[in-house]
Formats: sequence, structure tokens, C-alpha cells
Amino acid sequence: LDFSLVYSLDYSAIPRAAVVDGGQMWDGAWSFARRHQRKLLIGAGVVGGLYYSGRLLVQRLVEMQGVAARERTAKEGIRRRFDQNQRDCMFTIMSLLPELSEQVLREVDVERLIAELRALNKPQSPDPLPAEQADGPHVAECGDGEGADANGPPRRTKVQIWEDIKIQSFARTLIAVYAESLLTMLVHVQLNMVGRTTYLDSVVGRYAGAAAAGERAVPEGPQCEPQLAPADEQNFLMLSWWLLNRGWRLLMAQIVRATNHCVGQLPLKERLSHRELASLFGDIHIRLREDGLVQMLPEIILPLGDACVDDYLASNRLAASRVFTPAFVRLLDQMRDVIESPDFLYVFNSCVDRLTAQLLEVLQESFPEPVPPPAPCGPLPPTVEGEAAPNLDEV
Repeated sequence: LDFSLVYSLDYSAIPRAAVVDGGQMWDGAWSFARRHQRKLLIGAGVVGGLYYSGRLLVQRLVEMQGVAARERTAKEGIRRRFDQNQRDCMFTIMSLLPELSEQVLREVDVERLIAELRALNKPQSPDPLPAEQADGPHVAECGDGEGADANGPPRRTKVQIWEDIKIQSFARTLIAVYAESLLTMLVHVQLNMVGRTTYLDSVVGRYAGAAAAGERAVPEGPQCEPQLAPADEQNFLMLSWWLLNRGWRLLMAQIVRATNHCVGQLPLKERLSHRELASLFGDIHIRLREDGLVQMLPEIILPLGDACVDDYLASNRLAASRVFTPAFVRLLDQMRDVIESPDFLYVFNSCVDRLTAQLLEVLQESFPEPVPPPAPCGPLPPTVEGEAAPNLDEV
């Protein structure tokens, strides 16, 4: 390297004032810092605190946004589950109603009574006798004329048939109202309990996966019960068979008894108004509550008791050891608690009242209110001349 240029520089040419001014600047800055040391430290602390606080605030906001997004996603998932569950309930109810309607129409056969009444109104035409009997002696002339029907059942009169039609028409209408209400509530309770259990099982499974990965521990509590197997879910949903095939008959017996008590004394020729019909339905509802229908709801909806359980298992060809698993028994106990709760009774009465109101609204045209007779018209007041005005009704 050639340092000749470095050695050849004339340092005396650099102004001494510049060197002195640079040193004085650093000395001034240092002295300023020493004089305002406290203020500078406080300012630096404030600036650092603001920076750290800003970073922490941004971090917290990001975390809060993440939590809000997760909660929103969870709520949307729950809402979608609930909407899907309600659609499943409506689809299940609509698929089970034809089976219930078919049994009600078959057991409470008002159409058969109407056909029997029409058969009585037709003229009885004597059957033609065979040729060999027509040529021979007439044996019936020697008897009392009742030998043909002596062994048969006694023939009912038209009044008796009309009484049966009256009772069974009211009874079948109320059976449909009460049975449809119970079926709707049963399906909603079943599917909501299954949906709740399935959701809790998914939450427990997610926590279990996180615990296996070492992120968090599985929460202890009732959520950690055994998961609901598909067989348990199917057996639990099959409990609606009892209401569709056995329970509604118990309901029918109660309704027929109450209807016979409230409607039996009603004359056949009496014409009911819409208000009287509504009052009659209200009397039957009150009679059913007095007869203990509320206490019979668990027996109507669920197979309770050894005899009922044996009948349920035998009719569906089920084995008790495979049906009554711990998960199934837990769901059955929870469902019985729901049925025996005051909330269930309140919703049931509300459903019955709502269906009865809709029924009365449909029947309003068939049961019009009686029109009051017009008030008699008196003579008009006297005229100015003192003569009475003519009565227009007599003209």
C-alpha cells in the first residue's frame, strides 16, 4: 500500500475552530443530558410504556377477535344443529301421524255407525224362498215369527245408534287433539335429548383429543359419561311405538269416559251454537283434568311397569339385556323427569288449547250463533195534528 498520500497531507490546513466546535457540541449534549436526566428518563419510560401498552393492546384485541370468532362459529353451529333438529322433528311427526290416524279411525269407527244407521233406513225386502220350500208347507206360520233372530244379537234402535255417533264423534275429535299434542311433544323431547347428548359427546371428544395432545385437560363432570351408541339412540327413539300402539288406547278410555259424562245427557235434537260447543269442549277438558289425566301421562307416553315393559319388548322382539344399557337408562330417566315436570304440563295444556281453538275456528260456520228474533214494533208517536201515525207493519 502507498501511504505517501496520507503522509503528504497538510493537517495544519484543517481549521482548529471546527475541532473545538465538535468537542463543545458533545460536551453541550452531555451536559444537557445530565441536567435533564430525570426528565429524559421519565420521557423514555413513558414512550416505552406506551409502546409496550400498544403492543399488548393489539395482542389482546387480536385474541378477543379470535375468541369472538370462535364463539360466533360455535353459536352458528348450535343454531344450525337446532334448526336441523326442528326440521327432523317436523318430518318425524308427519311420518308418524298417518299410523296414529289409521288406528284412531279404525278403533273409533263413526263411519261404520253411519252405515249401520243408513241400513236401518232402507226398506227391508223379503228374500225369495227356494222352489222346494215354496212348494212345501210354510213352517214359519206355526211359530211366533221370531225364530230366525232368536239366536242373533239384539237389533239396536236408531236412537241408540245416534247416541253412539254423538259420543264417538266428540271422543274421536278430542282423541286426535290430545294424541297429536302428546306425539308432537314426545318427538320433540326425544330428538332434542338425542341432539343434546350427541353435542356433548362431540365436545367431550374434542377435549379428549386436546388432552391427548397435551394442550388441556378433559373437564370432569356429567359430560364425561359414556357416549351414546347408535343402538342406544335407536332404542330410545323406538319408545314412540308405545304411544302409537298402546298409550293412545289408555288416552282413549279416559276421553270416552269424560265425553260420555259431559255429552251423554245432551239431547239429540238440541241445536248447538258455536259458543255452546266451545263451552262443551271446555267442560270435557276440565273433566279430564279432574279424572287424573295429568297423572297418567307418563304411563301413556312410556312403558312403565314390568307388564308394560314385557309387552313392549315382546311386541318389538327386543331383548332387555340389549335395550336397557346404562346410556339408555340414563336417557329414559331424564325423559321421565321431563314428562313429570310442570313445564311439560304447561306446554301440553297450551298445545291442547291451541288445537281446540283452531278446531272451533274451523267449525264456526257449521255452528252459527242463533239470530235473536226482531223486537216488536210499537205504534209511531202522534203527529203534529194529534193523530196517530199508521203502523207500517200492518199495512
